[in-house]
Amino acid sequence: MFASQLGNFPFASNNKIFKEEVPNSSSDMSVLDGAGDNNQNVPDKTKLIVNYIPQFATEDDLAQIFTPIGRVESIKIMRDFKTGYSFGFGFVKYTTAEEAANAIEALNGFTFRNKRLKVSYSRPPGADMKDSNLYITNLPKDVTEEDIDNLFKHYGEIVQRTVLKDKITGLPRGVAFVRYSRGEEAQAAIANLDGKMLENAILPLSVKVAEDHGRQKAQYLECWNPLLFNRGKKRRLY
Repeated sequence: MFASQLGNFPFASNNKIFKEEVPNSSSDMSVLDGAGDNNQNVPDKTKLIVNYIPQFATEDDLAQIFTPIGRVESIKIMRDFKTGYSFGFGFVKYTTAEEAANAIEALNGFTFRNKRLKVSYSRPPGADMKDSNLYITNLPKDVTEEDIDNLFKHYGEIVQRTVLKDKITGLPRGVAFVRYSRGEEAQAAIANLDGKMLENAILPLSVKVAEDHGRQKAQYLECWNPLLFNRGKKRRLY
């Protein structure tokens, strides 16, 4: 099916692939994440991260999509080790940087079942650790830390999460921070959750890299007026 859709691509070729046998747990992603990286600070231009993979898609399904572009060395969909639940993202590694670039050009935005794939370069492990910290706004006012865990755990290992609460009322403010073990996990969460409409929320979820955890938190606290909240006058300030 997909081979026929991609058969007219100028980069088409028929190649066999190797599906990497690595731990499925997101906490063990470092085994795969470092594959092919000669320098941890230099991106591997042959390795791609693929977001918005349909829940029941397999590596063989992705192979039909990505192998017509060039010589694929490995494909891996990240899954929960115990349940087999797909995290909705994975990795594709090509033989050359040119083939990977062609794949981004041809397949970024490609419609696969009910999803539009997002294809981009995979970030190297350990690059810019500050990029692993997310700033989340527009959360429902009754959100809990357990809710945050359930929402964000599918995209990587959560190192720390904080739901900001008012010191007087103890109620959530609709803002949270989530820190992953790697920036790439944070990017996967952004790709899958930013703009998502949650139950009981007024606005779509905003998920972005926290530029400065302390500064953003201070700015939010500075503009927050608990008296307005207590009077029932909820003023949205973000």
